[in-house]
Amino acid sequence: MKRANSKVRLGSVRVVATLLSTVLLVGASIIGTAYKFVNDIGTSVASNRSINEVVSPNASLLNARRLPAILSAEVRIGGLVRSLSETVNNFPDQSCLIISIEGQKIASIKPNQPIIPASNMKLLTAATALEVLGPDFVYTTKVVGLSDANRIVGDLWLVGGGDPLLSTIGYPATESYPTLHPTNIGSLIDALVAAGINEITGNIVGDESRYDTERFTPTLGLGVRTTEVGPLGALILNDGVVLSSPIKPDQPALSAAQEFLRLLNERGIVVQGTAKTGTASADLPVVASIQSAPLSDVIAEMLTNSDNNTAELMLKEIGLARLSTGTRIAGTQVVLSVLQELGLPVDGLVMIDGSGLDRGNRATCALLASILERDGGFGVLGNGLAIAGQTGTLRDLLGESAASERLHAKTGTLTGVKALSGFVQYAPEKSAIFALILNGTGVSNQGSYRPIWNGLANALGALTEHPSVIDIAP
Repeated sequence: MKRANSKVRLGSVRVVATLLSTVLLVGASIIGTAYKFVNDIGTSVASNRSINEVVSPNASLLNARRLPAILSAEVRIGGLVRSLSETVNNFPDQSCLIISIEGQKIASIKPNQPIIPASNMKLLTAATALEVLGPDFVYTTKVVGLSDANRIVGDLWLVGGGDPLLSTIGYPATESYPTLHPTNIGSLIDALVAAGINEITGNIVGDESRYDTERFTPTLGLGVRTTEVGPLGALILNDGVVLSSPIKPDQPALSAAQEFLRLLNERGIVVQGTAKTGTASADLPVVASIQSAPLSDVIAEMLTNSDNNTAELMLKEIGLARLSTGTRIAGTQVVLSVLQELGLPVDGLVMIDGSGLDRGNRATCALLASILERDGGFGVLGNGLAIAGQTGTLRDLLGESAASERLHAKTGTLTGVKALSGFVQYAPEKSAIFALILNGTGVSNQGSYRPIWNGLANALGALTEHPSVIDIAP
């Protein structure tokens, strides 16, 4: 692996040759200004902790036809480079950054170094889910059983379909980041009432057999379990939270069945039995069913709010769809194979989970940037990211920056890890793409990462549309 250079590589010796030839074409004053543009950028970014690569155009820049574009680009690209130079002086050694504009790589620091990505791992999960499941995929939760006139004879089975956003009507209001597109389980009860059901002679049985029963990634720390993710299951209601209890139950399917029974009683449907868990027979008729919002909206929930349960259950659904196995391991295998099929740079990728909570995960800025480039900033991923100063995990961050409301990004936080990858829109249908991962002692402290985030946002927020990078490229 190449070590980061202490100087910036900027352009080529052809700039000097072209400068000499241009003397024959234009006045000395214009040449002096154009030369100052190139020279100032080179001077401003030459420091001991600077950008490893600043990609400037390799074609002859200083010719009579292109001089106006070059002079304007001093503000557009040169200012960006100078701003970034100041920002990256504070980078920890174990960090990476890529910035690209209209297909041109403007900055690159250790792009192929595998480091802990934290919740930026969700971008891999989302991109793979779109390929495997499709943006219109929906999760289906159903109740099955034998009905006779106005009652269910025997047990009523609540069958989980892996929907991570299955909620009671009042749950989102209790969340720090309220669920954006909840699936209201009350709609199932509405359907039972509409069908005239007023009695269930047996039990309410929660069925979570769609996925395995691994509640947590085995290597997660105890401080993360239940507080940040899980317990996981294919039937999980309100993220496994029972609103009347401060402690999450170990069996999400059982707590879902208990809550469903309570809601039935509230609606006047008598249940003779209790809440249990089990696996429904495949030949039981469907009494009622509800569907989630489409996957594109579920992905928006996952990315905007950094929803860990959603990421982990989505990973299991990916495994089920491609390998017929609803497990975390199957899901990670599918992610790797899909990213390889797409031709994305997966060297160094280590994927332990779908949410990025596990400290064993490794990813590169090159991979994250490649995923973002495929979206362009205006696809499902771009539209699903948190917005600076407005929504999700960025609602209280970067709102005062030059990129406020135009920066859409996935955040990531673990002890000693801070990540921010996404887009800054600078013109209609045009966005700068960036991937930033910081690793190092204390980097997750506000005094460490915020100056870097602010510097990046302010630099990218100052971008303008004209002239196009294409105008000054070969």
